[in-house]
Amino acid sequence: AFLAGGLKMSVLTNKPVRFSQLLVEGLGLGGHFFRVYGGNSFEQKKPDPTGVKKLLEEAGAKAGRALMVGDSDVDILTARNAGILACGVTYGFQPETLSAAPPDILVNDLRQLAAMLLGGSATEQARKA
Repeated sequence: AFLAGGLKMSVLTNKPVRFSQLLVEGLGLGGHFFRVYGGNSFEQKKPDPTGVKKLLEEAGAKAGRALMVGDSDVDILTARNAGILACGVTYGFQPETLSAAPPDILVNDLRQLAAMLLGGSATEQARKA
């Protein structure tokens, strides 16, 4: 749904890049992401904004039109440090840490996020809040 909607997606994780690339490919998701960066792709790991800024540049995207989806406070802090919206998911590795850094948007599953993004409401609603 995201690709059909014309959205560019990437992966930014603190896991090693090669492992992350193999994981994405192994899950059959390689064609969904234009880039996969890991914790050893840049000098600093998340929550440093370097990775997000590089991805925005490579995607030709503006911060005001970008959204980072994550399951931890580190992901939310990364988004904030990069000046983009943060979407927390209530499933995943560390969703309990989201209370330490509440996201702009919180979803229970990706279908909910797809409906908001493809309907154009997620970034508009969060920017008004």
